[in-house]
Order: sequence, then structure tokens, then C-alpha cells
Amino acid sequence: MSEDEEKVKLRRLEPAIQKFIKIVIPTDLERLRKHQINIEKYQRCRIWDKLHEEHINAGRTVQVESVPLPLNLG
Repeated sequence: MSEDEEKVKLRRLEPAIQKFIKIVIPTDLERLRKHQINIEKYQRCRIWDKLHEEHINAGRTVQVESVPLPLNLG
């Protein structure tokens, strides 16, 4: 594949990448901030079952963002 073809294919991805940067990342950061607040609250109050649940949910939020995007450039 030539360099020009690669640039064209990457340009097609740019709107999706920009949307991801502007919407998905800030949304997930806010969600993680809320998880952190809840985790701290449950620790202070010693509500261990809720604390465990909140840890799981925070981990899921992070895990979703670490999944690589399917980039079919071929």
C-alpha cells in the first residue's frame, strides 16, 4: 500500500477519532471521578460490599477504553 493510500485511509478515521477524543474520553473521565468519590465514601463508611462493587465497575470503565479499536486499513 502506498503512502498516499495510507494517508487517505487515516483521514477517513479522523472524524471518529475526534469524536472519541471530544466525547468518549471526557465522559469516561467523569464516570471514573464518580467511581473514585463513591470508593472513598464506601471506604470511610466501611460498606465493603458496595466498595467491592464500585471497584469492579471502575475497572470495567477502564477496561472498555483499553480495548483496541478495530482499524481495518487493508
